[in-house]
Amino acid sequence: MLRLSGVFFCMMIVLSGISQQVGTQLFFDHLTISDGLSNNTIHCLLEDRFGYLWIGTQYGLNKYDGYDFEEIRSDDDLERGFQLAGAKVTALYEDSKGNLWVGTSKNGIYFCAAHEDRFSNRTEEPAFSAIAGFEVTSFLEDKASQIWITTVEGGLLRYDPSTGKAWHYTNSNSGLSSNVVFDIEEDKYGTIWVATAGGGLNILREGYRFELSHPMLPNHPNLSGYRKKLLLDDDYLWVATEGTGLYRMDTRDCSYTHFGLGLGERALSSNGVRDICKLPDGAIFIATDGGGLNIYDPSTGEIAQIRYQVENKTGLNSDALYCLKADRAGNIWIGTYNGGINIYKPRKVWFKQFAPGLPDSKNLENRSILSITETYDGTIWVGSDGGGLNRLAPDDSQFSTLPFKHQPSDKRSIAGNAVKALFEDSRGQLWVGLFGAGLDRYEPESQTFEHILGPPYSVWSITERQSGELWAGTMGEGIVVLDPETLETDYLRHDPSNPKSLADLNVMAVYADQSDQVWVGTIDQGLDRWVESRKEFEHFRYNPEDPYSISNNAIRSIFEDSQGNIWIGTEGGGLNQWLGDGRFKRIGQSEGLVANSVMGITEDEVGMIWVTTFEGISRLDPETMAIQNFDFRTHQNANQFNQAALLAANDGRLFFGGTNGLNTIQTGQLNAEAFAGTVLLTDFKIFNQTIKAGQTLDGRVILERPIEEAEHIQLSYLDKSFSFSFSAIDYTNPKDYQYAFIMQGFDEQWQETEAGQNRVSYTNLDPGDYTFKVKYQEQMASINVHIQPPFWQTSWFRVLMALSIICLAAIGIYLILKRKEAVHNRALLRLKNEKMAAEIEAKTSKLMFSTVQMAHKNEMLTGLKDDLLKLQQQSGAPLGSVVRKLDAELRNEDHWKDFDIYFNQVDQDFFQFLLAKHPALTQNDLRLCSLIRINLSTKEIAFLLNISTRAVEQGRYRLKKRLELGKEEDLNKYITGFKTAD
Repeated sequence: MLRLSGVFFCMMIVLSGISQQVGTQLFFDHLTISDGLSNNTIHCLLEDRFGYLWIGTQYGLNKYDGYDFEEIRSDDDLERGFQLAGAKVTALYEDSKGNLWVGTSKNGIYFCAAHEDRFSNRTEEPAFSAIAGFEVTSFLEDKASQIWITTVEGGLLRYDPSTGKAWHYTNSNSGLSSNVVFDIEEDKYGTIWVATAGGGLNILREGYRFELSHPMLPNHPNLSGYRKKLLLDDDYLWVATEGTGLYRMDTRDCSYTHFGLGLGERALSSNGVRDICKLPDGAIFIATDGGGLNIYDPSTGEIAQIRYQVENKTGLNSDALYCLKADRAGNIWIGTYNGGINIYKPRKVWFKQFAPGLPDSKNLENRSILSITETYDGTIWVGSDGGGLNRLAPDDSQFSTLPFKHQPSDKRSIAGNAVKALFEDSRGQLWVGLFGAGLDRYEPESQTFEHILGPPYSVWSITERQSGELWAGTMGEGIVVLDPETLETDYLRHDPSNPKSLADLNVMAVYADQSDQVWVGTIDQGLDRWVESRKEFEHFRYNPEDPYSISNNAIRSIFEDSQGNIWIGTEGGGLNQWLGDGRFKRIGQSEGLVANSVMGITEDEVGMIWVTTFEGISRLDPETMAIQNFDFRTHQNANQFNQAALLAANDGRLFFGGTNGLNTIQTGQLNAEAFAGTVLLTDFKIFNQTIKAGQTLDGRVILERPIEEAEHIQLSYLDKSFSFSFSAIDYTNPKDYQYAFIMQGFDEQWQETEAGQNRVSYTNLDPGDYTFKVKYQEQMASINVHIQPPFWQTSWFRVLMALSIICLAAIGIYLILKRKEAVHNRALLRLKNEKMAAEIEAKTSKLMFSTVQMAHKNEMLTGLKDDLLKLQQQSGAPLGSVVRKLDAELRNEDHWKDFDIYFNQVDQDFFQFLLAKHPALTQNDLRLCSLIRINLSTKEIAFLLNISTRAVEQGRYRLKKRLELGKEEDLNKYITGFKTAD
């Protein structure tokens, strides 16, 4: 919900501008068919529980989330003759359960149940048959949860959702004054008021009978009119009529106050009032058909009139207003005839604009503003490009006086009409720099001008040193140094033979800082600083190899803030901050600046640095370096600002001169409390196709509830490309909002969208579980995403494959062992037929065979054990018993008994002689020695002993120590060469 303080701030801004005379300027954003609206004629508006704006148009129903319009279709659009798409939508309502009701002119009633995404037509249901074919004008849910529906010529219907029954009220059966019914309301006492065509209101009495609130008297309006709209205001009921204006009626005694044409202080711009809307502070917005917008201030009783003006691109774009809606953030939505939607946004930062043809600008003759300054008396002076010199007095909100313009017949008139520089010196004298016409001094008493420098001088910039001496930067003539008392002049120019002279004759900016150093900006030869002690210039130029050099040689502005920081603006290199010792800090678009063409720099009353460019305005916090941008392209078409044409006035106003007029803002407007909105997921697409709740895709239901309410999404591995759209549902300036987002389980960290981007896409995510989160300021939305794997990656398939592998492995091991046993038996047969001389060789072969067999067997069993352990971890299959059997086989000592027998036969006295020389050897040491003696590798030993190769290396290290071998002695050579006889 909107914070109360935020609402009061919004209203303060509204009433500060509207409690004045007719013609007060308010700013509006516009939404039309060029933005995606299906039609420019708007009949009704609704904000639902999520914050979406629903728009009933002449041609269909639209839903708006701040970024995109969705044209709503119903289930009936393809099934029957009824169609929501293309229908004239005349009424919108959301009941207490969140159900949406849509009334049309000829296509009946459409209904969307809460927690669903589908609209269906209810026209052919028996409960609604009595009003089939009549235009629906409004809905109301009363305190008994019954739905009332008003129609044109079809009377009034009461519907009970709990029973499905309905009751129809007409002129003939209930005393209703007319069957043409436009609106219905229930007051806090439970009284139901019904607005019909004709005079008075209908009041529902006992027995569901109606009586008229006011009798029809000759030549008396008595709330008469054709179309009517009602608005409850505590004990009062506002009645808008199309014909006799607006009424404020006391519901307790039916007395009223009348507002309309020709009624003095209660005068409206038109009697054709189509809708009314009350703001939290009591202000009443009044939409008229033909008279624009009227705003009633109850604290003063005054009515401001806001009208369409052709030249005002930020005002109302139509005087034919049909409907109003105040949203939860305080924005006022205005539906028009043929003008789409106009939106008044109290929290949006708007710059008041002065330009020829706009309100308060009648004496401003040229759009291009070249210079601005403020004199000690608070007068704002504005120089234009061809329109002369204007002034804005402190007590004046408009350019009410004629400009000073050059008059060839008057030698005391201003010397030229292109005013490029304005400067008030310490003596209170106003100096005027002119393009091609030199330098003038203004004489306030006679309101004339003294010509100090004449043609061909073009004075671009003026500053004053502590001595009172003026330095004027010119285009083509360098710097003119002027004594304002004697008017004597001196010149500082570029001398090609003197590298310490001024860098260029074309000077665009001169600035004397607090320490009396003079900084000079040239057109394209960099920045100069005057060294007083040596009477020479120090040059600072861009160096592509030095990141601390100035960012560009085209200098356009120089400024010193209240903290003594020197700022330099360049055309193409952004903003530079002087760090001292010839070093600069660069701030450009990559750091958030709106553009790199910095034309002007100033500081506001709270220490913020303001920068004008060719593409808008930036405000920079010098402590945090945070930047806020103001892009004028979308609403005022005034984004290009002129060099040095800006001012921070003493009263807190900021003035910015550009090619399309003068813009101004009160800095206090920037401190509006942010609206605590709600971030919503607004759309979900698969392969760029929107998925609705309950919709099936390949026989699967993706979303069980609308995306705004959904907690999880079920996807298939085939859904390789999908996207989320989202919105903060804050309509103030959505094109500038940036969101943070993350897909947990895929993204490693939060990421940010670009300004205005509200959609994120993902492709080819692996099967698994993820959580998508998006946040704006303190608000966040999230949804769980499950991607189903293909069948060959499922647990049951993995278990089946594991069992198959185990069976195949067991068969393989059995066949290998049988084969080796057959080979062994054949070897034994050959040994029996060999001579005694070959017995030792046969025993050695048998020993090697046994050893290799054991190594191969252990290697195979160890690998199988590891595979089973991984399978058990992934799938949870109960394989523990199989693993334990494999461990038992690996620990089996029977194989070693056979090995010892064969080894002793081959090398009978090895162990005896080895122990005799090294009695400290253990049984494990002897076994390791025997394996080394038959030339087995470390890996083969590891498989035989069922240990790691690292453990074998450690065993070899311990054995070498027990054998008392030196570092350089080789263990393998010692054991294989060990002699068992002298």
